[in-house]
Amino acid sequence: MQTALELFAREGYHSSPVARIAEYAGISKGLLYNYFTSKEDLLDSILALGIEKFHNILSQIQDELDTPEELMFYIRGGFDLIRKEPEFYRLYFSLLFRSGISEAAQNRYREIVEHLTRDIAFYFKTKGDPNPGEKAMLLGKMIDGVGLHYFLSPDTVDLDKLEKVIFELFK
Repeated sequence: MQTALELFAREGYHSSPVARIAEYAGISKGLLYNYFTSKEDLLDSILALGIEKFHNILSQIQDELDTPEELMFYIRGGFDLIRKEPEFYRLYFSLLFRSGISEAAQNRYREIVEHLTRDIAFYFKTKGDPNPGEKAMLLGKMIDGVGLHYFLSPDTVDLDKLEKVIFELFK
């Protein structure tokens, strides 16, 4: 899966045929199909793994996300993934801008956004915010925007400073 992730991130999902993925991984195309029924299945597995990594970070929050410390932990988790999983984020951003990805991948993205938005909205609701869902969506999009600009021009983005500024804006 790592080889496919790297190819999808570097060359694009649609520009990475299964034969090339197998060749770069040093396996036969048939062996790849023993593990994945299609290229879409491989993509869905990669997305699921990326989601799992983020959920593993968030699972360390013991209960509902309702304290500033837990919000900081959430924000830090998003920034840590940008730092530690650059290929996943490159793929993620490329998929956001491409049409023609599988319905399963689109549904998985929608599920991620809805789940994370609900979790973060709970925090804003406990603070009495009149628009907790919208504020949660804004927080997620800000982190996505920072990530996108970081991948486009890493020299112009100070992840550490922006992580702190975003926390200060939303705590």
